[in-house]
Amino acid sequence: MLPWEDFWNERHVVVLGGAGFLGSHLVELLEQLGARVLVVDALVPGSGGTVANLPASVDFLHANAGEVEHWLPFLQPEGVILHCAAFNTHRWCNEHPEEDARWNYLPNCRIAQALQGFPQRLHLLYVSTRTVYAPTHRRWITEEHPTAPADVYSLHCLASERLFALTVPSRHRLLCVRLPHLYGPRQALHRLEPGFLGELLRAALFDRPYTLYAHGMVRRDVLAVHDAAEALLRLLASGAQGTFHVPGVYVSALELARTLSKLTGWQQYTLSELPAASLPRLSGKRLQRALNWLPRTPLEEGLARTVAALRTAYSAPLP
Repeated sequence: MLPWEDFWNERHVVVLGGAGFLGSHLVELLEQLGARVLVVDALVPGSGGTVANLPASVDFLHANAGEVEHWLPFLQPEGVILHCAAFNTHRWCNEHPEEDARWNYLPNCRIAQALQGFPQRLHLLYVSTRTVYAPTHRRWITEEHPTAPADVYSLHCLASERLFALTVPSRHRLLCVRLPHLYGPRQALHRLEPGFLGELLRAALFDRPYTLYAHGMVRRDVLAVHDAAEALLRLLASGAQGTFHVPGVYVSALELARTLSKLTGWQQYTLSELPAASLPRLSGKRLQRALNWLPRTPLEEGLARTVAALRTAYSAPLP
């Protein structure tokens, strides 16, 4: 095993949100590395979390991440909390701010309070989002870029980052990782808000029309989910602390559509001159310094794996 892989052998790990998209890929990799894993997931309708994403061998607890009394005793000294539990929306959350706090902020208050009373050293990695950042005309941004969340979900992510930084005792180790758009097998195309990539994949797989604004020149970082999972486990094994990006492939919507067209035969996308803003590229320099590694899956290869898996998962058309 590589040194970073050996870190996980027999280590006790709680994966909050482990039945979801990113969480289930973390669980799969952790089991391969010999970790002792407990998955905690509330299986919130519309979130995409399902026990069908999990291997039969894994221990599963149906609970909210904030119900710490049920999962914290599982951890031993130097245990790990991988926190990717979230109800990820960017429109619904603005209409339901209290409900969004119930899932995306208040549980973190309970976690932070419980960690104050946990005497042995633990490692906490909190998965946040790139949408905490303020708009900018810069082509790329570092982890020091000013923050200014534009929706309630992103606001609660940033508040959770700062809550953990302020209240988690120094005997514990804290990492926050801001991720871009993820794609890959087990992506939930039926969730409440499947997001930019989910909507594009759904259109391509089910031969539906899709409009690309700004002549398709809107650009995003897109990251294969297995690369994201590996990055998080490598970071925890490295001893690094603080806030990190995990950058993906920086690509235009038109290039994504053309790649999906090549893989699926889909042609029902049209270009519109109506404006839409690109997001700046996420700098990966801090991650590369820490790991001497960056995500490496080429776009077409990652999308081909995604399309093949989703065709199997969604053999019947979505409504």
